[in-house]
Amino acid sequence: MHMQFKLPFYITLLLGPLLFLLTLVSEPVFSDMSVNAWLITGLTCWMALWWITEPVPIPVTAMLPIVIVPLISLDTIGNVTAPYAHPLIFLFLGGFMLSIAMERWNLHKRIALLTMLLVGTKPSQQIAGIMLVTAFLSMWMSNTATAVMMLPIGLSVIAMQQEQGVSNDNFAKAILLSIAYAASIGGIATLIGTPPNALLAAYLERSYQLQLSFSDWMLFGVPLAVSLLLVCWFWLTQVHFRLDKMPSVDSRALYRQKLSALGVMHNAEKLVLIVFSLAAFFWVFRGPLSNISGIKLDDTLIAIFAASLLFILPVSLKTGQRILNWEDCQKLPWGVLLLFGGGLTLATQIDNSGLSAYIATQIGQLGSINLVLLIVLVTTVIIFLTEITSNTATAAAFLPLLGPVAVSLDTSAAMLVIPAAVAASCAFMMPVATPPNAIVFASGKLKIIDMVKAGLALNLAAIVLITLAVLFLARYIFDF
Repeated sequence: MHMQFKLPFYITLLLGPLLFLLTLVSEPVFSDMSVNAWLITGLTCWMALWWITEPVPIPVTAMLPIVIVPLISLDTIGNVTAPYAHPLIFLFLGGFMLSIAMERWNLHKRIALLTMLLVGTKPSQQIAGIMLVTAFLSMWMSNTATAVMMLPIGLSVIAMQQEQGVSNDNFAKAILLSIAYAASIGGIATLIGTPPNALLAAYLERSYQLQLSFSDWMLFGVPLAVSLLLVCWFWLTQVHFRLDKMPSVDSRALYRQKLSALGVMHNAEKLVLIVFSLAAFFWVFRGPLSNISGIKLDDTLIAIFAASLLFILPVSLKTGQRILNWEDCQKLPWGVLLLFGGGLTLATQIDNSGLSAYIATQIGQLGSINLVLLIVLVTTVIIFLTEITSNTATAAAFLPLLGPVAVSLDTSAAMLVIPAAVAASCAFMMPVATPPNAIVFASGKLKIIDMVKAGLALNLAAIVLITLAVLFLARYIFDF
C-alpha cells in the first residue's frame, strides 16, 4: 500500500501506538466510562489511524487485536481470534472463488458486454446501469453476495474502457465505489435486504407490538433507497469524479465484435453460469426454501457448497479438467479476509468492553431535546460509528436504548429506531465498514483515502435523507 497523506511515515507509525499508550497509562476521561471501554477506545483510535494513513500494510493493522487485547488481559486469544473465522469470512471466500471461476472462463466478459450493450456507452450511463442492477439484487439477497457477483462485471467494464484509451483512474474508482454503495443502499429497500432491518422489525413487534409489513416497509424503503442512489450517482459521476468530462465513445460495435469473438458458450462457461445461477437462486430464495425443506440454509453454506462444486465438476470427462484448481486460488485476496476479520474482532471488543453501550447511553440521556435534532444526532452517530463496527451489532446495541427515549418524548418508539436501523446500513467511508466496501477494496484499485473522500459526502447526504424520510414518510406510512 502507498502512503495516503504527506506526513512522514514514522509520524503516523508512532502516533497510533502513542494514542493507545495514553489510554493505557491514564484514567478514563469520562468518569462513567469503564477502564475496558477506555482501553478499547485507544485501540480503536490506533487502528483507525493506521488504516487511514497506512504506515504498515492494512492486513497487519487488522491483526493488532490478536496481539493487544490478550496482552492487556481484556480477552483470551481464543475469543479474539474467533471472529477471523466468522461465517462471513467464509462467505467472502466462497464468493471470491466464484468470481475467480467467472474470470478464468471469461463468463464475466460475456455478462459485461451484454450489460454494456443495454445501458449505453457514456461513463455515467454505465455507472447508472451497474448501480441499478446492484441495488435491485441487494434488495432480495445478501449485499455481500451482490457485491461479489457485480465486482467482476465492474472490473471488465473498466478493462474494456482502458483498451479503448478513454478510461482513467477516476472512472475505475467510480465504478468500484458505485458497486459498494449501491449494494448497501439497495438493502434498505426491503425488510430482508439487510440484518438491521430485520432486527428493527423484531424489536418493534416484541417490545411495542408494532408490526412492520413487508409492503409497508417497501413504501418507505424504496423511495429512500432510490433517493440515496440518485444522490450517489450524481455525486460520483457529476461532482466528485466529473465523468462528464471524459470523452464518450460509441463502442457498441466494438462490444458486439468482442461478444462475437467469445463465440458460443463452451462447457466450462456453461458450468460456471449454472453454479453461479444456483448460488444466486439459493441466496435469493433461502428463506422460503428453508421453510419448505426444513433444512436451515445459510449464505455461507451456499457459498462454500457452490465453491466446492467448482473443484468437483469436470469441464471435460475425457481430460478430467475441473472448473477450478487450487493454483487458481492463489489469486484470492487473503489480505482482505484478514482486514474483515480484524474489523469484526474490533467490533466484538467494542461491544464486550461496554464502549458501544456507553455511547448509546450518552445519547439516551438526551431524551429531552427536540425530536428532529435527536433524529439527526442518532443518525449521525450511528452512521459514523458503523464505519468501524458491525452494523448489526450497532443496531442491536442502540435499538433497545432509543425506543424508551422516543417514548419519553411522547412519540412512537419507531421514530428513533427506524432512523437508527437505516443509518446502520449507510457507512460509505471505510473498507471495514461493510462487506461490499471491503470487497471492492480487494480489487487493489482503491486506496482507503479514496473511499473516505467519496464516502464522507454520502454519509452527510444520508443523514439528511434519512431524517426527511422519517419525518415525512415513516410517520404517515406506518400510522404512528
